[in-house]
Amino acid sequence: MISNLRTEDRAQILEKGVRAAKVSTVMTVLLACVKTAVGLLSGSIALLADAVHSFSDLFSSLAVWFGLKLSQRRFSERFPYGLYRAETLAFLAVSIVVMVSGAEILMESFKRILSSPHLTHTPATLSVAALSAFVSLLLSRYKSRAGNETNSQALQAEAKHSMIDVWSSMLVFTGILIHWIGFVWAEVVAGLMIGLLVIKLGLGMGKDAVLVLLDACLKPELVSKARTIAMGVNGVKDVHDIKMRRSGPFIFGEMHVAVDGAMPVDKAEWISDLVQKRVRDSIKELDSLTVHTEPLQKETYRIVIPVESDEGLNSKFSEHFGKATYFLFIDLYEGSPTRWFVIENPAAKIEKKRGIESAHLLAQHKADVLVTKELGEGPYHVLRDSGIQILDLNGESEIKRVLEAFLKKELRNFFQPYKHEGIT
Repeated sequence: MISNLRTEDRAQILEKGVRAAKVSTVMTVLLACVKTAVGLLSGSIALLADAVHSFSDLFSSLAVWFGLKLSQRRFSERFPYGLYRAETLAFLAVSIVVMVSGAEILMESFKRILSSPHLTHTPATLSVAALSAFVSLLLSRYKSRAGNETNSQALQAEAKHSMIDVWSSMLVFTGILIHWIGFVWAEVVAGLMIGLLVIKLGLGMGKDAVLVLLDACLKPELVSKARTIAMGVNGVKDVHDIKMRRSGPFIFGEMHVAVDGAMPVDKAEWISDLVQKRVRDSIKELDSLTVHTEPLQKETYRIVIPVESDEGLNSKFSEHFGKATYFLFIDLYEGSPTRWFVIENPAAKIEKKRGIESAHLLAQHKADVLVTKELGEGPYHVLRDSGIQILDLNGESEIKRVLEAFLKKELRNFFQPYKHEGIT
């Protein structure tokens, strides 16, 4: 598993979220106190309901601040994945507080229906409602920007919550204004609408928090994006079992990548690292990605053997790879030969780089496996980089016996080239 974020990067992200939560808390306290004082003075149920809503915002901001502070704690033996989910728990606490405050607003509004609503100090009440809408709008934009920069689910929810405050304060303003004109029940209706709006918001937030805690995939589009990126890496044959889960402001993922079964281990590891890098570079909120590389079992194989004569399956083996006069290609399907053909090796007639040119010839003809007695360093690397498996002839003297040994997996892999002088 490779992490996309350094420790100091995580600390900066979380600290930025904590700072936003602090600013939100201070501004929310000031707004709630002003709305409560003016609401009590004027007798406005809508403004008092909005004040209750603001106090719920206060608890929300404190919960977000507390969750982000816990998320800053370092990994430990007891919490090897960190405490990022403390932020999600804070998000769940926010949703509960929001729903409770919405229910309280509804209850107060219903009580007001039974009495004769009467407001005083209407101009001051309207001014406070307008000021609340403006300040809530500024807070919403600030928290939204901070939430997007830190990928904090709780801050993003808080931004939506503050936007609800904007509409709530505008409802209060409209209700009080219409009440002032002469429609006395308009202000109570505004309180009822605010209560319903707040409960709906809390339910949505609670649902998202529970889904995150249950490791639900909330962004299937990221899974599709990761699959497309991985399939675009040369050498990847298939991608499956992609999983992504959110933990606080970060996302953790894993995927299985299938490569050619004949591919050398070091090249498969290189492909795995490349997949990790490309996916992480494209999905910035991805903290870490685990890529499981597995061989793709093939039904068909094209085996190549260097030979000295063009006699098909009765050809004589060549002692040297680059100097071989011919190459015998044998296609196997489900363990049985389906066809074979012989190609003359033009590189055998040149003075330099015979082995490298021979290796390029095998790659051009889509060889899967080379069975040979000796191999130099140059062709070894060309064949390995082309994804061609290299097996030791292991003293076999007949083509049929070589095929049997291959199917029984009795032939040893070449893990390094021979270094003897003269070997090409």
